[in-house]
Amino acid sequence: MDYSLVDRKEVPQEFKWDIDTIYPDEVNLKQDIEKLRGMIEEIKNFKGKFRDGAKYLYECLKIRDEAGRLCDKITVFCFMKRDEDNNNTKGQELADIGERISVEFGSATAFIYPEILSLEEGTIDRYFKEVEELKLYSHELDDLIRQKKYVLSDKEEELLSKTAEMSLGYENVFKMLSFADLKFDKIKDSLGKEFDLTINNFSQFIVSKDRELRKNAFLSLHRGFMKYKNTYGALLSSKIKSDVFYSSVRGFRSSLEAALFSDNIDVNLYHKLIDIVSENIIHFDELMKLKKKELKLDELHLYDLYVPIVESVDMEVKYDEAKEMVKEGLNILGDEYLRVLDEAFNNKWIDVYSNKGKYSGAYSWGAYDTKPYILLNYNNRLDDVLTLAHELGHSIHSYFSRKTQPYVYSNYTIFCAEVASTTNEVLMYFYLMDKLKGEARRYIISEFMELIRTTYYRQVLFAEFELITHTMVEKGEPLNGEKLSEIWMNLYKKYYGRECVIDEEINIEWARIPHFYDGYYVYKYATGLSGGISIAKSILDNKKNVDRYLNFLKSGGSKYSLELLKDAGVDMLSGKPISDTAEVLKYLIKECHPSEM
Repeated sequence: MDYSLVDRKEVPQEFKWDIDTIYPDEVNLKQDIEKLRGMIEEIKNFKGKFRDGAKYLYECLKIRDEAGRLCDKITVFCFMKRDEDNNNTKGQELADIGERISVEFGSATAFIYPEILSLEEGTIDRYFKEVEELKLYSHELDDLIRQKKYVLSDKEEELLSKTAEMSLGYENVFKMLSFADLKFDKIKDSLGKEFDLTINNFSQFIVSKDRELRKNAFLSLHRGFMKYKNTYGALLSSKIKSDVFYSSVRGFRSSLEAALFSDNIDVNLYHKLIDIVSENIIHFDELMKLKKKELKLDELHLYDLYVPIVESVDMEVKYDEAKEMVKEGLNILGDEYLRVLDEAFNNKWIDVYSNKGKYSGAYSWGAYDTKPYILLNYNNRLDDVLTLAHELGHSIHSYFSRKTQPYVYSNYTIFCAEVASTTNEVLMYFYLMDKLKGEARRYIISEFMELIRTTYYRQVLFAEFELITHTMVEKGEPLNGEKLSEIWMNLYKKYYGRECVIDEEINIEWARIPHFYDGYYVYKYATGLSGGISIAKSILDNKKNVDRYLNFLKSGGSKYSLELLKDAGVDMLSGKPISDTAEVLKYLIKECHPSEM
C-alpha cells in the first residue's frame, strides 16, 4: 500500500512511533512548560553568585541540567508532532511552542559561561576541592577554560553578540535569492517534452537515463545561477570576510583554527585530509573510467556523474524483511547491540511509512528522557534498508550515550555523529555484497562507490575551496564572483580533469552550495565516513574490536572527539583512516567489474 497518499490516521499503529506517550494530552505538556519556566526563574537567581562560592556554581549547573532535560523533552515532542503531519495546524502550533520555550531556556542560561570565565584563575580548581560533586563537570569546565583566552571583555562580547544577527544576513539573502527569486529556463527531454526546473527537482533530472534531459537540466540550472554571479560572489566573499573578522578579533591565527577550535580539532587534520585525498585521486580516476565504460559513453561529462552505473534492481524489500536483513548484517556487533536493535524494532522507536503531510527524508532524534526515535519514509526498496541501518546507527549511539553518561555528557559532537551511522551502513554494504549475487550485488557495490565519491572526494573538493578562499581573504587578496569561479574551475580540473569533460557551466556551482555559509563544516562528512569505514573494517577483521567500538558509543561527549575515536581504534591524525577509505574504493572498483563477478 502507498501510505504517502493516505491521511496519518489511516496508517496502522504498528508502523507508528509512540511519541504520544511523552505527553498523552495537552494538560501534561502545559504542566511541564510551567515547571520549566519555574526552573528558568531559579536559574536566573544565580546570576552574579558564582564568586560567592562553589556551592552556587554547582547548584546552578545542576538545575541547568534538570531544566535542560525537561526543555529537550518538550521541544523534541513539539517538533516531532509537527513532522509526523505538517497538514495538522495543531502540529505547527506545537512547533511554535517548542521554539519559544527553547529560546527562553537559552536566554536564561546565557550568563553561565561568561560568568564562569570571569572567575579568577585557579578558582575552579579550588571549587573542585570545596564541593566534591562539582567534579562531575570537570571536562565541561576544563573545555570552557580552554576557550578563555579567546573570550573578550564584557563590552566587546556584548558588541559582538549584537552583530550576530547581521552576520546571519548573508545566508538569509542567499536563501531568498536561490529559493524564492531565482528562476530557471524550462528544459526538454530527447522527445521534446518540456519540464519546469527548480532547485528542488534538479536532483530528479540529473539522474535521468535520458541524457538530453539531464544535460539540459545541468545547463539550465547553472546558467540560472550565472545570471547572478556578481551578487553571489559578493554574498559569499562577504560571508568569508565575516568568518575572518570574527576569528581575527578573538585572536585566532586563522579562520580555520577558529572553526575547528570548538571541537578541539587540530588544524593539521584538515590539511592532512586534503593532502591524502589529493594523493588518492588516482582511484577516483579509475572510478570515472568505470562510469564511462558502464554508461557506454565516448565522453564522460559532469552531467553524467549522478546516473547509476548499475540500474536499480527491481527488488522489493518489505519492512519486516528489512528488519531481519539489518539484524543479520549487524549481527557481528554482538548480543548487547542486537538487544538494543530488537528494542528499537519492538518498542515503537520508528515511524515507518509516509503519509500526507509527513516530513520527507529520514532522521534520528530524541531527548535524554525519551526514546531515540527515528522518522522514516520507507518505500520497500533496497536503498531504504540502508537508510534504516544508518538511522539506527544514530539512535543506538544516542541510546548507549544516554544510558551510560550523565546528561551533561550525553550528547556527542557532529564530528562523531556520522561515525556510528556510517559504521552501520558500511557493515550493511559488506553484508549485502556477501548475500546478493549478479546485478543486485553490482548495484550495492555501485551505491557504496557513489557514497565514497560524494562524501569523500566531493566534500573534500568543497573543503579545499573553503581553505583557499578563506586564506586569500586573510592575506588581503580580492575575492569576487569571477575569482571564485576561477578557483572552482581549477579544483574541478584537479579532481575530474583527466577522465571527464569539464563543462564550462560548472564554474558557477560554488554559488549554489548552502554549506559554504557555515564555514569549514563540510570536511566532517569526509572524516565521518573515513572513521566509520575504519571501524567497520576493524570489526570485520577482528570481532574483538567490537568492545572498544561499543565503549565509543557509550562515551557520548565525555572526552574530545579525536580522543574518543582514538579509544575506538581510529587515529584520525595518523591519516590512516583517510587512506583506508581510498583503498576501499580501489577494492570496490575491482569488485564491480562484471568479469570479477
